[in-house]
Amino acid sequence: MEMLVTKFSNGKYRNEGELFSEPISDENVKLMGEMIALQSLRTAKKFDWQVADRYYIGLIKDLHHMGEVDYIVSDGYDIAQTAICFLYQFKGKKVSDIYGKDRRGIEITIKLACYRELDGILRRYRRNAHKTDEIDFTDYKALPMDPVNYYEYEQTDYTKYDELVETLRLTEL
Repeated sequence: MEMLVTKFSNGKYRNEGELFSEPISDENVKLMGEMIALQSLRTAKKFDWQVADRYYIGLIKDLHHMGEVDYIVSDGYDIAQTAICFLYQFKGKKVSDIYGKDRRGIEITIKLACYRELDGILRRYRRNAHKTDEIDFTDYKALPMDPVNYYEYEQTDYTKYDELVETLRLTEL
């Protein structure tokens, strides 16, 4: 992550510690959100979430190609945008400041609250991914029927069956 922070900040920050020690501002909120999204997706990948793996790869690709003309961002950047929007409401504060208390009465920081927000979104994406079935287009039987022959009934050829019955010499019963 240190190399990514240095690369995407153009050398302004050497590591995450320097980035997250500054107050949230217009200049660094985008980078903070992207780094939090990367960390959140990397953590979710450890729990064998295939959705998180796909979003993580897409987000890394987006970060490297974002400056190109006509580049279309992937679904992974939605996670980063959610983190950016969450952090933007705390402009002027540090991510280590207290956000509030959770259900158990433990004080949580803004950064931890952002992680929890992203985790909830990833769980929702994961549930939706499990509910949908994908069509495997490599298997020809999974393809839909040809629309030209859809209403025509096929005539089954029984010649092999008739030959087999003839060789068996079965009675009518």
